[in-house]
Amino acid sequence: MIVNGKERDIEPGTTIEELIQTMGFPKNIVVVKVNGKRISKEEYHTKLDNNSNVEIYSLIGGG
Repeated sequence: MIVNGKERDIEPGTTIEELIQTMGFPKNIVVVKVNGKRISKEEYHTKLDNNSNVEIYSLIGGG
């Protein structure tokens, strides 16, 4: 599985939410794309497979 541009050894069947937790991101301030499609928080139960290409973006506030 590719996560943020790097090959990662993630167990197939891992949900998006589990991946976010494993990577140490707080799920309420991230944007997730899987295979180029933005995933809503309601879809974080979706299971990933070895062919998934996941991008996790952490939102940072500032001014």
